[in-house]
Amino acid sequence: MSEENKLITERKQKFQEWQRLGFGYASKFDRTHTSAQARVAVRKAKLRDVPDILKKPKNNAALCGRIMNLRDMGKLTFLRIRDNDGDFQICLAKDVLMEGYKTFLSIMDLGDFCGFDGEFFVTKHGEPTLLAATYTPLSKTLRPLPEKFHGLNDQESCYRQRYLDLTTNQETLRRFQIRSQVIQEIRNFFLEKNFQEIETRLLQPQAGGAMAKVFSTHHEALDHDFVLRISLELDLKMAVAGGMERVFEIGKCFRNEGIDPSHLQEFTLLEWYAAYKDMETNMDWTESMIKNILKKVLGTTKLQILDKNNKPVMVDFGKKWHKARFPELLKKYAQLDMFSASRKEIESAAKKWEMEDKDIKKTSTGNLLDHVYKKSARPHLVEPTFVLDYPSELKPLARPHGDGTAECYQLLVAGWEIVNAYGELIDPQIQRKLLENQARAKLAGDAETMDVNEEFLIAMEHGMPPMTGFGLGIDRLVTLITEQTNLRDVVLFPLMRPEK
Repeated sequence: MSEENKLITERKQKFQEWQRLGFGYASKFDRTHTSAQARVAVRKAKLRDVPDILKKPKNNAALCGRIMNLRDMGKLTFLRIRDNDGDFQICLAKDVLMEGYKTFLSIMDLGDFCGFDGEFFVTKHGEPTLLAATYTPLSKTLRPLPEKFHGLNDQESCYRQRYLDLTTNQETLRRFQIRSQVIQEIRNFFLEKNFQEIETRLLQPQAGGAMAKVFSTHHEALDHDFVLRISLELDLKMAVAGGMERVFEIGKCFRNEGIDPSHLQEFTLLEWYAAYKDMETNMDWTESMIKNILKKVLGTTKLQILDKNNKPVMVDFGKKWHKARFPELLKKYAQLDMFSASRKEIESAAKKWEMEDKDIKKTSTGNLLDHVYKKSARPHLVEPTFVLDYPSELKPLARPHGDGTAECYQLLVAGWEIVNAYGELIDPQIQRKLLENQARAKLAGDAETMDVNEEFLIAMEHGMPPMTGFGLGIDRLVTLITEQTNLRDVVLFPLMRPEK
């Protein structure tokens, strides 16, 4: 029998003793304080002297959590319990618990959940502590936690068994608390601006709103093939066309493409659209929203973050953000004028910036320019920067300027793309031509293109108001502000290849 199986057998035997004593897997525990509330209560309370508490502790506080550490000192045992707010110290005294003291040590293990009623005091080392007058076993942990509670060290195990990562690594727990707070502040921001949060289709008859490969499935009841959405855009715009003037959605999207630290096939996207607003308002709202999130969640707008090469850089989000035009960045960092350069010159530039010959010929001019920009200019964009006026070929859903660029921006921070925003195209005739051009490019071999979406075009032909909007990858934003190197580090249960 393996060592782990021996421990499991021992713990099952201890649980039998729980049952004999009248305990089991509890249905509830009436907690009066979380660990954070307990620390505040200790600071504010007028505490009795320790000798008086030891004579007869009062039951004026009740805490519960998972036992993470235990030190048996003979007549006293100190242990730490962990809840959502952190750790708190519990003291068990033999003279207080009498026979129950020995019983506790014989039936409880690290990892078990337990509740404690008692009275607060402060140790001579200044540690806020609850002296337990009674205890209540709540849940037996049959399988021991890893690494003697120093946390999971293997990254793949952290992804596969996130519940253990959360239990043993408090930094991980804090990271996901930050993620939850970020999403809440996003909701607060848009609701305060009279947006409506709506939900759109996860299964769609045709992908739209982005350039990506899809996941497909067959719907048995409808006997039709559908795809998982790659974007929220088209459905949200159709909702605006229907009279819902300000809408946003936070939802999962899926793109059947390669995995790397900054891309996942399943990711969380925020998109919003507002009728009668323009790009200036869009940029103002974007800047104020992210600054507000940082202030509310992290308490600062100055952060050390990791760039695309995982090098730490200090970024002050509190300053006024920069603006730069895509054509000017190309000219500055790649010495390429997108307006006058020939196709041959653009191909030559793409090759210089590490694109394979076999890919160059089948790639559209807009995507070649984008490749050169990403390789040459984007690594230099450390401070928050709105990059405006991308090639219109890359942005078929954005309003074209007529000079080969589109009314759009991306927000770049430390080389990471955080936001993609448009002054939305609402002319259905131009939209149809642009999507037809995309479809022809796809037939010529360029996979990074869109299809013609008749459902969306028909909606446009019924009339759309002027509008603007954006898409923001929540995983990417949280990865950035928590100084992580991989999107999987901020996704609770990232998709993994099943173990054999």
